[in-house]
Amino acid sequence: MAAAASLCCASWAQDSEPGALGSVTITGTRDNATTRLPLTPRETPQSVSTVERAQLEQQSLTSVDAVLRSVTGIHVSLFDTQRPLYYARGFQITDFQVDGLPTYSANTNQEFDTALYQSIDIVRGANGIMTGVGTPSATINLVRKRPQRKFGGSVALTAGSWDLYRAELDLNAPLTSDGSVRSRWVVAPQTRHSFRDRYEEDKYALLGVIEADIGAATVASVGYQRQNNEPVAGIWGALPRFASDGGLANMPVSTSFSPSWTRWSRDSATLFATVDHQLAEQWALKAAYNHTEGKNFSLRTYGYGSTVSSAPFPNRSTGAGVRLYAAVGGGTEEQDTLDAFVTGKFSLGGRQHDLTAGFSSLRTTTHSDGYTSVAGWSYSVPNAYAWDGTAPMPAYSRTGAFTEQSTKQDAVYASARWRLADPLALLTGVRITNWKRHTDNHNTSGVYTSTTARQSVSREPSPFLGVVYDLSKELSAYASHTGIFNPQNYKDRNNTPLDPVQGISNEIGIKGEWASRGISGSFALFEVKQDNYGIRDSSVPAASLPDGSSAYVGVNGTRSSGWELDAAARLGVGWNATAGLTRVRTQRNAADLTYANLPEWLAKLGTQYRFGGALQPLEVGAQLQWQGRMDAVNVPSPSGPATVTQSPFGLLNLNASWRFSEATSLYMAVFNALDKQYWATLDYPNYGEPRSFSMTLRTRF
Repeated sequence: MAAAASLCCASWAQDSEPGALGSVTITGTRDNATTRLPLTPRETPQSVSTVERAQLEQQSLTSVDAVLRSVTGIHVSLFDTQRPLYYARGFQITDFQVDGLPTYSANTNQEFDTALYQSIDIVRGANGIMTGVGTPSATINLVRKRPQRKFGGSVALTAGSWDLYRAELDLNAPLTSDGSVRSRWVVAPQTRHSFRDRYEEDKYALLGVIEADIGAATVASVGYQRQNNEPVAGIWGALPRFASDGGLANMPVSTSFSPSWTRWSRDSATLFATVDHQLAEQWALKAAYNHTEGKNFSLRTYGYGSTVSSAPFPNRSTGAGVRLYAAVGGGTEEQDTLDAFVTGKFSLGGRQHDLTAGFSSLRTTTHSDGYTSVAGWSYSVPNAYAWDGTAPMPAYSRTGAFTEQSTKQDAVYASARWRLADPLALLTGVRITNWKRHTDNHNTSGVYTSTTARQSVSREPSPFLGVVYDLSKELSAYASHTGIFNPQNYKDRNNTPLDPVQGISNEIGIKGEWASRGISGSFALFEVKQDNYGIRDSSVPAASLPDGSSAYVGVNGTRSSGWELDAAARLGVGWNATAGLTRVRTQRNAADLTYANLPEWLAKLGTQYRFGGALQPLEVGAQLQWQGRMDAVNVPSPSGPATVTQSPFGLLNLNASWRFSEATSLYMAVFNALDKQYWATLDYPNYGEPRSFSMTLRTRF
């Protein structure tokens, strides 16, 4: 777990850069994920966590899903196997970035493989300066590995539960003798079965980057990254919570209502380029461009009752009462992202201040293919408790019809740090965004027929205001206010698109770092609000709009408030600990019957210990992820909508490593070591993952 202040735990001391070994020391600054200003975590007036490469390897965190489970204030949930959900401060996280550029897509979103990344930054709260569009929850920024000047690399082989087999190759290769032109190559194939019946997944991730020094003032790079996921029999939909007699169904943990012919493939590739140019001694120009192409296809089934509108309630004796229904879909997506900014220092009033100003542009085109309907297909599961997955495959084909949804976003932004006094800094910023979206419809001959769902937002401001006061060299107090907005795909009863959701995030806190004693930490109070949040309009019938969708209405009053404590400490030679505690209370408008489904309390505790003497090669660690009681309302049951509860529980992860030499180590990890059975979600019930383990042999050269 990474604390909100600048963290460097001595137990994660092995540098993961190829060809380099030794202790990691985090010093200096890097472009802040909130403002683009060169701020340290303690100088940032928001809660910030960073998970470094050494921690990813020590704890065998190979996906962003596993990483976020360990981060203070983040709640990990899921709809099903291919749709993980992440929440912070009561709201879903949808803002994902790679090297500071937006990358999230609901259609081609991956559980990003961490083999490609050097670190992962998490900024909790709204991030209006850099995103403008989004939710006031958190921003996840994945920082790619970059080429180094010296030759080196690493190879890792992993085996684990459910036939997990994985390999990683990370190669740093200078292309000139002095390293002025250099390259980095990463490839990570993986195959794995599952505790769920019939589910398995093959995937691979790869990265290639070439970077060059162009003169003394310019560094340019081009690269390509790709991730391909090919799951078979992935879960879509939920398991029955109740049996027909009203009691709990108690389905086996391995239960799946997906035959082996179901698919849910996602493939995403990005071509990227960056330029860093030193304009003057204290001014720099940075520009980055990403072109991403993705494709997806799914043939899925879900278990329901006798009709698609009734929940499945199996008979406890016979297992009857679950019927399968199907859906098919697919398409492609292209995204072009450009971001350019200048950053530097200037003098005013006898003091030196920081300024960043930039422009960003985003173009996304989502192409959705039309398929023949499979709505008439269904299959009655003979016995939900003992079904072997056998079911006939529905017939389907492409119709030739398609839709193309186009989204355009252009923005200018600026942020500054004003040093008003030696201990006092004021941070100001604003982003002005123009946003447009529309959908073009084409018939089965591919001929354009109409444009629908037109939406636009012009000159929408997203402000940022922060203040940081240094109480001492080690301790600072801060406060911040951030605004953000989020367009909605909903329409009202008059078939008119809803206006965007408006969100704000307020935070005050204190941060400290005592490097010589190995202690760092933060405490924050926060409040998050959303207005005009779209909910189902119960005054008109469902599916009453011309396109068959339901009408929505915007409501105010969606808010959350709470506090979080985040800390790291060196407890002794080779012994480190981290702790994060969060309390979030979420309130909704009385008309909003959305399932709560989020815990009020979260705790993340971790420790790492490296032995001395004859056992010096051995390091062990443990991480506890605990959550408080969780409630969900309006959950279908045989007697009508019900409120269901999950009691507080914790998951214990263990890790250990043995260093055979300075180059070679064996890593072992056990996830959910106590084999706790729990629901990953309540309103959309699916079981969480039971106990699993992995072993990784990694060698560097």
